[in-house]
Amino acid sequence: MYFKINLFVTTVALSILWSCAGTQQKSIEDYKELIDFNQLSKDAFKSNNAIVDIINKEGSSQISVKSDKQYQAGVTVYSTPDNPWDLKTAHQIKSEVTNKGEYQTQVAMYVGLDPDPLMRWYSSNFVDLRPGETKTITVDLTWLKWVHSPQLDLINMRGVPGREKTARDAIKQVKFSIRYPTQKNHYTINSLYATGTTEVRDTTGFFPFVDQYGQYKHDDWKDKVHSENELMQIAEREIIDLKSHPGNPETNKYGGWEKGEKHEVTGYFYPKKIGGKWWLIDPDGNLFWSAGVNCVQYSSVYTPISKREHYFEGIPEFNVELFHQGKNRETNEPSLAFNHYAYNLQRIYGDNYLDKYRELTHKRFKSWGLNTIGFMSDHGLAEQQKTPYVGSIWIRGNRKIEGSHGYAGKFHDVFDKDFPAIVRASIDRQKFGADDPWCIGYFVDNEMSWGAAGSLSVATLVSPADQPAKQEFVKDLKAKYNMIEKLNKVWGTSHQSWDALVHSAEAPDEELAKEDLDQFYDKISRKYFKTVHDELERVAPHQNYFGCRLAWAQNDITLRAAADYCDIISFNKYEYSVENVGLPDGVDKPIIIGEFHFGSLDRGMFHIGVKGATNQEDRGQKYQEYIQSALRNKYIIGAHWFQYIDEPITGRFDGENYNVGLVNVCNVAYPELTGKIRETCYPMYTYRNDN
Repeated sequence: MYFKINLFVTTVALSILWSCAGTQQKSIEDYKELIDFNQLSKDAFKSNNAIVDIINKEGSSQISVKSDKQYQAGVTVYSTPDNPWDLKTAHQIKSEVTNKGEYQTQVAMYVGLDPDPLMRWYSSNFVDLRPGETKTITVDLTWLKWVHSPQLDLINMRGVPGREKTARDAIKQVKFSIRYPTQKNHYTINSLYATGTTEVRDTTGFFPFVDQYGQYKHDDWKDKVHSENELMQIAEREIIDLKSHPGNPETNKYGGWEKGEKHEVTGYFYPKKIGGKWWLIDPDGNLFWSAGVNCVQYSSVYTPISKREHYFEGIPEFNVELFHQGKNRETNEPSLAFNHYAYNLQRIYGDNYLDKYRELTHKRFKSWGLNTIGFMSDHGLAEQQKTPYVGSIWIRGNRKIEGSHGYAGKFHDVFDKDFPAIVRASIDRQKFGADDPWCIGYFVDNEMSWGAAGSLSVATLVSPADQPAKQEFVKDLKAKYNMIEKLNKVWGTSHQSWDALVHSAEAPDEELAKEDLDQFYDKISRKYFKTVHDELERVAPHQNYFGCRLAWAQNDITLRAAADYCDIISFNKYEYSVENVGLPDGVDKPIIIGEFHFGSLDRGMFHIGVKGATNQEDRGQKYQEYIQSALRNKYIIGAHWFQYIDEPITGRFDGENYNVGLVNVCNVAYPELTGKIRETCYPMYTYRNDN
């Protein structure tokens, strides 16, 4: 069952679609309709666990999609051999969608089926839709608006200049679904079309493409540095701006609301619910909302140069301050990395660059209205006690559940006998900030692979027989069922004995085994959070435990366990709004956003990061909208941007090269963004108090 494709549309058909989509008129050469919405039929689509139909509105058809809570439920549209999609020169695919349901929702569009999961993610996007709202989803097919011919093999870079995200001539499908459905949804697809034509550029003379300052060599933009004299002039110009904006007069030394109401003075930060909203209280008893930034660290932006030396011009001779000697994560071979950011700091400040960098950073934060140094930041900066900060702890060196998987790697085997001792040693080793009034609390671990409810239990069952978690799970099942035959009857399995179950790598039917899977998943969750909580309480009783920075699709079992042991629950939420982020029924705990950001490609960068903006002005606007949505949320007591400095254009250790910084590689702030941060953060206490 496929849609009829009409690539060569008439002017009349185009005008109907433009009217429906609300888009600006384009030339026929710049526009390719992938679906003729005037000639839809019921055999024109393939449903994925959804009710898909065709409805007519004002002479034009729409695809109606109704889905329940099933993950990835929706509809897939296909190209056909008789009517193939010609996307070899297209820059974007767009689709207008309308929320016809009763609840706010997020409709996602996935273009193509790239074999690389990361590229499938990069070839997708979504929109937030209130009931009745219509928006257009846009997915870029190339990293920039031009492509190289021939394509260059640039390594260790996620966003690559001149490269397609996914092979455009291989795109045969577009899939629509609801992100993280929690209720019934109904939306319509009103249009689907390709737009934009990519310029083709020759590769002659491309190398080296990184100049001596770490910038893209073959383009120009506002505040690009061309000489050391320009570097110094821009730095001096910023000092004038910071002096004219020394800080918010309504806040105290911690960044708390000095003009707001007063609360108990404890000498440390603590959460408190006031008038139905959660707040932090600073050490002096003032209301505090944590506006922070992650990775405030001059050494966080090394880029590998081994086997890529021809990418760069002007790399100096080796010295220990600017280079890092390590190993390639994939090949384990020796690898050398270079820090252009630190090199530029040296150019500006000389040998005393580190002290000057720290002094400037505190001034920037105060001037911009920021009050928290976030996750994985410079200890030397934090210990100066000029800006509140958070502690960062990783649990490492312990055994993992072999059958588990996920973007962040395998999950801790919390039932391994050595796990408590490893947690204790990890916390003792990374307890920087304990008993410091300026330390708000600790994040422990990051974006762990919790998966859906019960998933870690399934992962446990498919693990080897000597997996401690598996032995614990089977012990619990044996205590509940006593006889293996009783378990087999409930699960629909045929294990010959309990020992056979231990040695089996078979995953059970998740619906039949759901009760037991969920119970053991809950046991894993509680064992993890309690172990970390107890050890953190031992060394830092005055600091808050923020949890593990939950990301992607978290579930109620994990959240309830976290709520029982965390002082504040942390989420990394890459969205355009967090106004409706909440917790399971009956759970009332404060929330902190551990990560969010927006990036664009208008200043020499190759990757927008997780959430995109059209330009630097739009980055600032989206920052304001995000923070204000958080301020309106009664649970949220802070949100931290990721990260302080742009990632290197040639990629950090894992290839990430996102435009996510408040400042670029030359330590030049993005004034459109930082000005909007100032505009947002100065009145944030009044805004939260009144909304």
